[in-house]
Amino acid sequence: MEANSYLSQPVSQPPLYDLIILGASGFTGKYVVKEALKFLNVPSSPLKSLALAGRNPTKLAQTLKWASHPDHPPPIPILTADTTDPASLHHLCSQSKLILNCVGPFRLLGEPVVAACAETGCDYLDICGEPEFMERMEVKYHEKAMETGSLVVSACGFDSVPAELGWMFNSRHWVGPAAPNQIEAYLSLESEKRIVGNFGTYESAVLGVANVEQLVELRRSRPKRARPAIPGPLPTKGPMIDHQKEIGLWALKLPSADSVVVRRTLTTLTENPRGLPGLNESPEQIEKRDAFWSTVKPAHFGVKLGSKTLLGVFRFIAVGMFIGLLGRNAIGRWLLLKFPSFFSLGWFRKKGPSDDEVRSASFKMWFVGRGFSDMNVSQDKTKPDMEITTRVVGPEIGYLTTPIILVQCALILLSHRDNLPKGGVFPPGIVFGPTDLQEQLEQNGISFDLISKKSILA
Repeated sequence: MEANSYLSQPVSQPPLYDLIILGASGFTGKYVVKEALKFLNVPSSPLKSLALAGRNPTKLAQTLKWASHPDHPPPIPILTADTTDPASLHHLCSQSKLILNCVGPFRLLGEPVVAACAETGCDYLDICGEPEFMERMEVKYHEKAMETGSLVVSACGFDSVPAELGWMFNSRHWVGPAAPNQIEAYLSLESEKRIVGNFGTYESAVLGVANVEQLVELRRSRPKRARPAIPGPLPTKGPMIDHQKEIGLWALKLPSADSVVVRRTLTTLTENPRGLPGLNESPEQIEKRDAFWSTVKPAHFGVKLGSKTLLGVFRFIAVGMFIGLLGRNAIGRWLLLKFPSFFSLGWFRKKGPSDDEVRSASFKMWFVGRGFSDMNVSQDKTKPDMEITTRVVGPEIGYLTTPIILVQCALILLSHRDNLPKGGVFPPGIVFGPTDLQEQLEQNGISFDLISKKSILA
């Protein structure tokens, strides 16, 4: 194993690595390394060269040893880079085709990495679930990234690929004249032990509340964009607590990044009904992309957090109230971040879950679509007459599902770069929707299933 500083090689060299994992020694980063090693130098894999990067070479070496166990660590370069040092990031990007950014919170640490990728033309994927960061990066770097050929895609983890592919999977079951009006996702987190979340996710939620006004102001400052044409009336808000008997969940509306990301994909699709053209597509690929998007029908989309018991929903409400009330001032934020286990009622702690807790956890995400059996007469109807339920199931969300998704997105990008947009800042759905990402995830432990299709009283 070699330890390189960012001054050790001339900037003018062509990319040395297929990808670099930045922030590899963090809680999620080490699992990303473990997942990536499964595909390094495998005959069918495009991943032939890999490096790890971060501030502390010693921690990175320990991460590589942990991720390689029980085998000996492979000779993967360790690169020194710091998000507070633009020169080191610029040099890092010049050495790689692709950066996988695992350094969060992205609101505080992500922009310099996006800026370096956009300036150098390096591609960028991250696991961000912070709407304000993602939308701000689009505003600030989209044009530059298009110019340099840097493809910048956030939310390539549990936030928000299961939601993106999940609504598309449900939408594509509305065939012929049938069309959805609304698709609601119900997320159920399950574990044989206790569920312990990623502290970074908790910290991002706290900072999101603290900066909610900035997001509102950002959206007000942007020009209006196209909205999808969705058949039927605007769905009603419904009760605060929703009981879905058929899937056995009590649920509460979740102000998640998933809804925001899906809406961004729908907006981009409305502006580009045939999807985004690839860098150097073949006629066959253009036909495949057109065929895929012709089967995706827009719908109103929302996410709810589900529990098998009503008591679980009241726990969600309590944690949401803590974060909502205390996250608005500096002292409250200090308390929330100092004592995460107390204020999250045990769901988050700074040291993260044990390996056993990670292995015992899983998720189910149900997609309940309601719409019209014949969209040609939907304008005459006030209530949907058809319901389609689908489901996405996978392992623990933060340390297993997220690395699986991020690495599969990276492999597709490396394998099929000519079929993807030249550059720009986009959500994952519009970029990876027409690829074989769903099939790749199904081969790696994340399933997509049709549960039911039925008529309902109109």
